[in-house]
Amino acid sequence: MGIKKICIFMHRFDGGGAERMTVILANELYKRGYEVTFCVREDAGETRALLQKEIPVLDMKLMQAGKLYRNLKNISVLRKLLRSREFDLMLSITTEMSMVAAAATFANPKRIPLIEVSHNTLSMEVHSFQKIRELLFPVMDRRMDGVITVSEAARLDYIKACRSDPAHVKTIYNPVISQEVFRLAKQPVEHPWLQEGRSFHTIVLAGRLSYQKNHQLMLRALQLLRQKGDYRLLLLGTGELLAALKEQSKELGIEEAVEFAGYVSNPYAYYAKADCVALSSRYEGLPTVLIEALACGARVVSTDCPCGPREILAEGKYGVLVPMEDKQALADGILKSLAQTQDQELLKKRSLDFSVERSADAYEAALEQFWRKE
Repeated sequence: MGIKKICIFMHRFDGGGAERMTVILANELYKRGYEVTFCVREDAGETRALLQKEIPVLDMKLMQAGKLYRNLKNISVLRKLLRSREFDLMLSITTEMSMVAAAATFANPKRIPLIEVSHNTLSMEVHSFQKIRELLFPVMDRRMDGVITVSEAARLDYIKACRSDPAHVKTIYNPVISQEVFRLAKQPVEHPWLQEGRSFHTIVLAGRLSYQKNHQLMLRALQLLRQKGDYRLLLLGTGELLAALKEQSKELGIEEAVEFAGYVSNPYAYYAKADCVALSSRYEGLPTVLIEALACGARVVSTDCPCGPREILAEGKYGVLVPMEDKQALADGILKSLAQTQDQELLKKRSLDFSVERSADAYEAALEQFWRKE
Protein backbone atom coordinates (compact mmCIF):
# COMPACT_ATOMS: atom_id res chain seq x y z
CA MET A 1 0.00 0.00 0.00
CA GLY A 2 1.78 3.13 -1.23
CA ILE A 3 -0.84 5.54 0.08
CA LYS A 4 -1.18 5.87 3.84
CA LYS A 5 -2.33 9.42 4.59
CA ILE A 6 -5.45 10.84 2.92
CA CYS A 7 -6.89 14.34 3.37
CA ILE A 8 -10.57 14.83 2.47
CA PHE A 9 -11.62 18.41 1.68
CA MET A 10 -15.34 19.06 2.17
CA HIS A 11 -17.67 21.99 2.89
CA ARG A 12 -19.15 20.65 6.15
CA PHE A 13 -20.91 17.56 7.51
CA ASP A 14 -24.39 18.25 6.15
CA GLY A 15 -27.09 15.58 5.99
CA GLY A 16 -26.99 15.18 2.21
CA GLY A 17 -26.00 12.09 0.28
CA ALA A 18 -22.54 13.32 -0.75
CA GLU A 19 -21.56 14.11 2.83
CA ARG A 20 -22.95 10.88 4.24
CA MET A 21 -21.29 8.74 1.56
CA THR A 22 -17.97 10.50 2.18
CA VAL A 23 -18.12 9.82 5.91
CA ILE A 24 -18.98 6.16 5.30
CA LEU A 25 -16.05 5.86 2.86
CA ALA A 26 -13.68 7.58 5.31
CA ASN A 27 -14.71 5.20 8.11
CA GLU A 28 -14.11 2.18 5.89
CA LEU A 29 -10.71 3.42 4.70
CA TYR A 30 -9.75 4.09 8.32
CA LYS A 31 -10.79 0.55 9.21
CA ARG A 32 -8.50 -0.70 6.42
CA GLY A 33 -5.47 1.04 7.90
CA TYR A 34 -5.40 4.43 6.16
CA GLU A 35 -4.74 7.62 8.10
CA VAL A 36 -7.70 9.79 7.13
CA THR A 37 -8.09 13.49 7.98
CA PHE A 38 -10.98 15.81 7.10
CA CYS A 39 -10.43 19.47 6.20
CA VAL A 40 -13.73 21.38 6.35
CA ARG A 41 -14.93 24.97 6.21
CA GLU A 42 -17.04 24.35 9.28
CA ASP A 43 -16.95 21.38 11.63
CA ALA A 44 -20.73 21.00 11.92
CA GLY A 45 -23.67 19.14 10.42
CA GLU A 46 -25.84 16.08 10.95
CA THR A 47 -23.42 13.48 9.56
CA ARG A 48 -20.65 14.56 11.94
CA ALA A 49 -22.02 12.08 14.47
CA LEU A 50 -21.44 9.21 12.01
CA LEU A 51 -17.70 9.90 11.70
CA GLN A 52 -15.33 7.51 13.46
CA LYS A 53 -14.17 9.42 16.55
CA GLU A 54 -10.51 8.62 15.86
CA ILE A 55 -10.57 10.47 12.52
CA PRO A 56 -9.27 14.04 13.02
CA VAL A 57 -11.00 17.10 11.55
CA LEU A 58 -9.21 20.32 10.56
CA ASP A 59 -11.78 23.09 11.05
CA MET A 60 -11.23 26.25 8.95
CA LYS A 61 -14.07 28.04 10.81
CA LEU A 62 -15.00 30.06 7.74
CA MET A 63 -18.80 29.91 7.64
CA GLN A 64 -19.36 33.37 9.11
CA ALA A 65 -16.99 35.05 6.69
CA GLY A 66 -17.99 36.73 3.41
CA LYS A 67 -17.95 34.49 0.33
CA LEU A 68 -14.94 36.16 -1.32
CA TYR A 69 -12.87 36.11 1.88
CA ARG A 70 -13.96 32.55 2.60
CA ASN A 71 -12.77 31.27 -0.79
CA LEU A 72 -9.49 33.19 -0.61
CA LYS A 73 -8.86 31.79 2.85
CA ASN A 74 -9.76 28.32 1.57
CA ILE A 75 -7.23 28.63 -1.22
CA SER A 76 -4.51 29.81 1.16
CA VAL A 77 -5.03 26.94 3.61
CA LEU A 78 -5.32 24.32 0.89
CA ARG A 79 -2.19 25.54 -0.87
CA LYS A 80 -0.22 24.81 2.29
CA LEU A 81 -1.83 21.41 2.71
CA LEU A 82 -1.18 20.44 -0.90
CA ARG A 83 2.43 21.61 -0.64
CA SER A 84 3.03 19.67 2.56
CA ARG A 85 4.09 16.06 2.78
CA GLU A 86 1.80 15.39 5.72
CA PHE A 87 -0.58 13.69 3.28
CA ASP A 88 -0.12 11.38 0.32
CA LEU A 89 -3.12 12.78 -1.56
CA MET A 90 -6.24 14.92 -1.21
CA LEU A 91 -9.83 14.14 -2.17
CA SER A 92 -12.01 17.19 -2.91
CA ILE A 93 -15.72 16.44 -2.50
CA THR A 94 -18.19 18.04 -4.96
CA THR A 95 -17.44 20.38 -7.86
CA GLU A 96 -17.68 23.55 -5.76
CA MET A 97 -14.96 22.37 -3.39
CA SER A 98 -12.91 21.05 -6.29
CA MET A 99 -12.87 24.46 -7.97
CA VAL A 100 -11.47 25.99 -4.78
CA ALA A 101 -8.92 23.17 -4.53
CA ALA A 102 -7.94 23.58 -8.18
CA ALA A 103 -7.24 27.28 -7.61
CA ALA A 104 -4.94 26.29 -4.75
CA THR A 105 -2.73 24.32 -7.13
CA PHE A 106 -1.62 27.36 -9.15
CA ALA A 107 1.92 28.59 -8.37
CA ASN A 108 2.30 25.39 -6.38
CA PRO A 109 4.49 23.16 -8.57
CA LYS A 110 5.38 20.57 -5.93
CA ARG A 111 2.27 19.20 -4.37
CA ILE A 112 0.46 16.01 -3.43
CA PRO A 113 -2.03 14.55 -5.95
CA LEU A 114 -5.49 16.14 -6.00
CA ILE A 115 -8.50 13.99 -6.89
CA GLU A 116 -12.03 15.28 -7.40
CA VAL A 117 -15.07 13.25 -6.36
CA SER A 118 -18.07 14.50 -8.34
CA HIS A 119 -21.44 13.51 -6.84
CA ASN A 120 -23.75 15.16 -9.35
CA THR A 121 -24.50 15.68 -13.02
CA LEU A 122 -22.09 18.53 -13.69
CA SER A 123 -23.89 20.04 -16.69
CA MET A 124 -27.15 20.31 -14.71
CA GLU A 125 -25.80 22.11 -11.65
CA VAL A 126 -26.68 25.81 -11.52
CA HIS A 127 -24.71 28.30 -9.40
CA SER A 128 -23.86 32.00 -9.33
CA PHE A 129 -21.81 33.20 -12.32
CA GLN A 130 -22.81 30.01 -14.17
CA LYS A 131 -21.32 30.96 -17.55
CA ILE A 132 -17.93 31.81 -16.02
CA ARG A 133 -18.11 28.62 -14.00
CA GLU A 134 -18.70 26.53 -17.13
CA LEU A 135 -15.72 28.17 -18.85
CA LEU A 136 -13.58 27.17 -15.89
CA PHE A 137 -14.60 23.50 -15.95
CA PRO A 138 -11.79 22.43 -18.32
CA VAL A 139 -9.28 24.50 -16.32
CA MET A 140 -10.37 22.76 -13.13
CA ASP A 141 -10.16 19.37 -14.81
CA ARG A 142 -6.56 19.95 -15.92
CA ARG A 143 -5.54 20.77 -12.34
CA MET A 144 -6.84 17.42 -11.10
CA ASP A 145 -4.66 14.33 -11.03
CA GLY A 146 -7.78 12.24 -11.36
CA VAL A 147 -11.57 12.45 -11.19
CA ILE A 148 -14.06 10.00 -9.70
CA THR A 149 -17.75 10.15 -10.62
CA VAL A 150 -20.48 8.20 -8.86
CA SER A 151 -22.22 6.78 -11.95
CA GLU A 152 -21.27 6.00 -15.53
CA ALA A 153 -23.82 8.48 -16.89
CA ALA A 154 -22.32 11.19 -14.66
CA ARG A 155 -18.86 10.23 -15.93
CA LEU A 156 -19.88 10.72 -19.57
CA ASP A 157 -21.51 14.04 -18.66
CA TYR A 158 -18.34 15.20 -16.87
CA ILE A 159 -16.12 14.25 -19.82
CA LYS A 160 -18.31 16.27 -22.17
CA ALA A 161 -18.69 19.30 -19.87
CA CYS A 162 -14.95 19.49 -19.08
CA ARG A 163 -13.63 18.24 -22.43
CA SER A 164 -11.71 15.74 -20.35
CA ASP A 165 -9.60 12.74 -21.33
CA PRO A 166 -11.84 9.69 -20.69
CA ALA A 167 -8.89 7.85 -19.11
CA HIS A 168 -8.70 10.67 -16.55
CA VAL A 169 -12.20 9.96 -15.17
CA LYS A 170 -13.33 6.81 -13.35
CA THR A 171 -16.73 5.65 -12.19
CA ILE A 172 -16.97 4.28 -8.65
CA TYR A 173 -20.37 3.65 -7.11
CA ASN A 174 -20.94 5.13 -3.67
CA PRO A 175 -20.46 3.00 -0.52
CA VAL A 176 -24.16 2.85 0.29
CA ILE A 177 -25.04 -0.57 1.68
CA SER A 178 -23.67 -2.32 4.75
CA GLN A 179 -25.15 -4.92 7.08
CA GLU A 180 -26.03 -2.00 9.37
CA VAL A 181 -28.58 -0.80 6.79
CA PHE A 182 -30.42 -4.14 6.93
CA ARG A 183 -30.37 -4.04 10.73
CA LEU A 184 -31.68 -0.48 10.93
CA ALA A 185 -34.44 -1.23 8.40
CA LYS A 186 -35.98 -3.63 10.92
CA GLN A 187 -36.27 -1.06 13.70
CA PRO A 188 -39.74 0.19 14.65
CA VAL A 189 -41.13 3.54 13.52
CA GLU A 190 -43.60 5.35 15.72
CA HIS A 191 -45.05 7.54 12.98
CA PRO A 192 -48.83 6.90 12.71
CA TRP A 193 -48.71 6.93 8.90
CA LEU A 194 -46.39 3.90 8.88
CA GLN A 195 -48.25 1.60 11.26
CA GLU A 196 -49.34 -1.86 10.13
CA GLY A 197 -52.96 -2.34 9.12
CA ARG A 198 -53.42 1.23 7.92
CA SER A 199 -56.25 1.94 5.49
CA PHE A 200 -54.31 4.40 3.33
CA HIS A 201 -51.12 4.46 1.24
CA THR A 202 -48.00 6.26 2.48
CA ILE A 203 -45.36 7.51 0.05
CA VAL A 204 -41.93 8.47 1.34
CA LEU A 205 -39.64 10.91 -0.45
CA ALA A 206 -36.23 11.72 1.05
CA GLY A 207 -33.88 14.48 -0.01
CA ARG A 208 -32.86 18.05 0.58
CA LEU A 209 -35.72 20.51 0.12
CA SER A 210 -34.09 22.14 -2.89
CA TYR A 211 -34.64 22.93 -6.58
CA GLN A 212 -32.74 19.80 -7.63
CA LYS A 213 -35.08 17.39 -5.85
CA ASN A 214 -38.24 18.92 -7.41
CA HIS A 215 -40.61 18.27 -4.52
CA GLN A 216 -43.06 20.56 -6.33
CA LEU A 217 -43.67 17.79 -8.88
CA MET A 218 -44.30 15.24 -6.15
CA LEU A 219 -46.85 17.52 -4.49
CA ARG A 220 -48.71 17.97 -7.78
CA ALA A 221 -48.69 14.20 -8.33
CA LEU A 222 -50.06 13.67 -4.83
CA GLN A 223 -52.94 16.02 -5.63
CA LEU A 224 -53.85 13.71 -8.54
CA LEU A 225 -53.52 10.60 -6.36
CA ARG A 226 -55.81 12.14 -3.74
CA GLN A 227 -58.58 12.17 -6.36
CA LYS A 228 -58.41 8.37 -6.41
CA GLY A 229 -58.08 7.59 -2.69
CA ASP A 230 -56.31 8.27 0.57
CA TYR A 231 -52.64 8.75 -0.35
CA ARG A 232 -50.24 10.53 2.02
CA LEU A 233 -46.72 11.86 1.65
CA LEU A 234 -43.87 11.87 4.16
CA LEU A 235 -41.02 14.19 3.20
CA LEU A 236 -37.69 13.45 4.91
CA GLY A 237 -35.06 16.19 4.84
CA THR A 238 -34.43 19.86 5.42
CA GLY A 239 -33.63 22.73 3.09
CA GLU A 240 -34.20 26.22 1.83
CA LEU A 241 -37.58 25.52 0.18
CA LEU A 242 -39.41 24.36 3.31
CA ALA A 243 -41.69 27.41 3.59
CA ALA A 244 -42.42 27.49 -0.15
CA LEU A 245 -43.31 23.80 -0.24
CA LYS A 246 -45.59 24.13 2.77
CA GLU A 247 -47.34 27.01 1.01
CA GLN A 248 -47.69 24.96 -2.18
CA SER A 249 -49.27 22.06 -0.30
CA LYS A 250 -51.85 24.49 1.11
CA GLU A 251 -52.58 25.97 -2.31
CA LEU A 252 -53.10 22.46 -3.71
CA GLY A 253 -55.42 21.57 -0.85
CA ILE A 254 -53.32 18.62 0.28
CA GLU A 255 -51.67 20.04 3.41
CA GLU A 256 -53.37 17.47 5.67
CA ALA A 257 -51.85 14.66 3.57
CA VAL A 258 -48.27 15.99 3.62
CA GLU A 259 -45.88 15.91 6.55
CA PHE A 260 -42.44 17.52 6.58
CA ALA A 261 -40.56 15.21 8.93
CA GLY A 262 -37.18 16.99 8.73
CA TYR A 263 -33.88 15.18 9.17
CA VAL A 264 -34.37 11.54 10.16
CA SER A 265 -31.39 9.62 11.57
CA ASN A 266 -32.76 6.25 10.45
CA PRO A 267 -34.56 6.68 7.11
CA TYR A 268 -34.18 2.95 6.35
CA ALA A 269 -36.97 2.01 8.75
CA TYR A 270 -39.21 4.54 6.97
CA TYR A 271 -38.40 3.04 3.56
CA ALA A 272 -39.07 -0.50 4.79
CA LYS A 273 -42.53 0.42 6.07
CA ALA A 274 -43.58 2.77 3.23
CA ASP A 275 -45.95 1.63 0.51
CA CYS A 276 -43.69 3.31 -2.02
CA VAL A 277 -40.46 5.32 -2.06
CA ALA A 278 -40.43 8.06 -4.70
CA LEU A 279 -37.82 10.30 -6.29
CA SER A 280 -38.93 13.35 -8.30
CA SER A 281 -35.53 14.92 -9.01
CA ARG A 282 -34.51 17.10 -11.94
CA TYR A 283 -30.98 15.69 -11.82
CA GLU A 284 -28.80 13.47 -9.64
CA GLY A 285 -25.42 11.77 -9.67
CA LEU A 286 -26.24 8.45 -8.02
CA PRO A 287 -29.34 8.90 -5.83
CA THR A 288 -28.57 7.11 -2.58
CA VAL A 289 -32.20 6.93 -1.56
CA LEU A 290 -33.06 4.57 -4.42
CA ILE A 291 -30.30 2.13 -3.45
CA GLU A 292 -31.25 2.28 0.23
CA ALA A 293 -34.92 1.73 -0.64
CA LEU A 294 -34.02 -1.39 -2.66
CA ALA A 295 -32.04 -2.70 0.32
CA CYS A 296 -35.15 -2.24 2.45
CA GLY A 297 -37.27 -4.16 -0.07
CA ALA A 298 -39.37 -1.11 -0.92
CA ARG A 299 -41.28 -0.36 -4.08
CA VAL A 300 -39.44 2.40 -5.95
CA VAL A 301 -40.67 5.01 -8.44
CA SER A 302 -38.28 7.57 -9.91
CA THR A 303 -38.12 10.21 -12.57
CA ASP A 304 -35.81 9.13 -15.37
CA CYS A 305 -33.52 12.07 -14.70
CA PRO A 306 -29.81 12.42 -15.41
CA CYS A 307 -27.94 10.70 -13.90
CA GLY A 308 -28.29 7.50 -11.88
CA PRO A 309 -31.90 6.25 -11.60
CA ARG A 310 -31.84 4.34 -14.91
CA GLU A 311 -28.47 2.85 -13.96
CA ILE A 312 -29.57 1.82 -10.45
CA LEU A 313 -32.93 0.42 -11.55
CA ALA A 314 -31.41 -1.35 -14.60
CA GLU A 315 -33.70 0.26 -17.18
CA GLY A 316 -36.71 -0.30 -14.92
CA LYS A 317 -36.07 -3.92 -13.86
CA TYR A 318 -35.94 -3.02 -10.16
CA GLY A 319 -38.41 -0.13 -10.07
CA VAL A 320 -40.63 2.15 -12.12
CA LEU A 321 -39.08 4.94 -14.22
CA VAL A 322 -41.26 7.86 -15.34
CA PRO A 323 -40.62 10.94 -17.51
CA MET A 324 -39.39 14.12 -15.84
CA GLU A 325 -41.70 17.06 -15.08
CA ASP A 326 -44.84 14.99 -15.71
CA LYS A 327 -47.15 14.90 -12.70
CA GLN A 328 -49.59 12.48 -14.32
CA ALA A 329 -46.80 10.08 -15.23
CA LEU A 330 -45.45 10.19 -11.67
CA ALA A 331 -48.89 9.56 -10.19
CA ASP A 332 -49.53 6.71 -12.66
CA GLY A 333 -46.08 5.26 -11.92
CA ILE A 334 -46.88 5.13 -8.21
CA LEU A 335 -50.21 3.41 -8.92
CA LYS A 336 -48.44 0.92 -11.19
CA SER A 337 -45.83 0.19 -8.54
CA LEU A 338 -48.45 -0.38 -5.85
CA ALA A 339 -50.28 -2.84 -8.10
CA GLN A 340 -47.17 -4.95 -8.74
CA THR A 341 -45.93 -7.85 -6.68
CA GLN A 342 -42.30 -7.52 -5.68
CA ASP A 343 -39.44 -9.87 -4.96
CA GLN A 344 -37.83 -8.26 -1.92
CA GLU A 345 -34.85 -10.61 -1.95
CA LEU A 346 -34.13 -9.68 -5.57
CA LEU A 347 -34.21 -5.97 -4.67
CA LYS A 348 -31.90 -6.52 -1.68
CA LYS A 349 -29.48 -8.51 -3.83
CA ARG A 350 -29.36 -5.66 -6.35
CA SER A 351 -28.58 -3.16 -3.59
CA LEU A 352 -25.41 -5.10 -2.71
CA ASP A 353 -23.89 -4.01 -6.04
CA PHE A 354 -23.48 -0.70 -4.16
CA SER A 355 -21.96 -2.12 -0.99
CA VAL A 356 -19.41 -0.34 1.20
CA GLU A 357 -16.89 -3.12 0.59
CA ARG A 358 -17.13 -2.99 -3.20
CA SER A 359 -16.85 0.78 -3.25
CA ALA A 360 -13.86 0.86 -0.89
CA ASP A 361 -12.08 -1.82 -2.95
CA ALA A 362 -12.54 0.30 -6.07
CA TYR A 363 -11.38 3.47 -4.29
CA GLU A 364 -8.23 1.75 -3.06
CA ALA A 365 -7.33 0.66 -6.60
CA ALA A 366 -8.15 4.05 -8.18
CA LEU A 367 -6.35 6.15 -5.56
CA GLU A 368 -3.26 3.99 -5.87
CA GLN A 369 -3.31 4.43 -9.65
CA PHE A 370 -3.77 8.21 -9.50
CA TRP A 371 -1.09 8.51 -6.80
CA ARG A 372 1.45 6.60 -8.85
CA LYS A 373 0.93 9.02 -11.77
CA GLU A 374 2.51 11.79 -9.64
